[in-house]
Amino acid sequence: MRPNAGYIKYFIPPILWCLLFFASAYRPVYAADVTLQWDPNIETDLAGYKVYYGTGSRSYSAPISLGLQATYTVTGLAPGTYYFAVTAFNRDGLESAFSNEVSTTVTGPGTSITCDINGDNQRDVGDIQVLINGVLAASSSSIYDINKDGKVDVLDVQTLVNVVLGLRSCP
Repeated sequence: MRPNAGYIKYFIPPILWCLLFFASAYRPVYAADVTLQWDPNIETDLAGYKVYYGTGSRSYSAPISLGLQATYTVTGLAPGTYYFAVTAFNRDGLESAFSNEVSTTVTGPGTSITCDINGDNQRDVGDIQVLINGVLAASSSSIYDINKDGKVDVLDVQTLVNVVLGLRSCP
């Protein structure tokens, strides 16, 4: 008998069960990014902008203070409808009125089945496997063209993996 055989017998099975448990408990998180862009303020004492957003019209969370950039990307939004507005502030801290409000709806599981290649109403590893099979078969079907570049290739797999992991929204 090898000296470490007892360790393998008693420690490896529980470790494998733990790995199996955590792998089966994994649920993908869906998050989206929204990029806002606005016409810059031309006042000479402009100090920056504040971006406001929330899930109700004119009901925003704390603002995000920015410098002089006239664009901002709000990241990690869960499915739902979001409302956005921007203000400008000067060096004295005086803040303008809100801009016109804009809104967008972020989709996720149950609200959209884009990127659902295998038709099970989920975006998961099953979709990745079907897409890999499509890439290996050199398919030209538009259902496999996830990134909408007119080709079915490994970049589509990369995009879908990022969607399943919740790192980006489906294009």
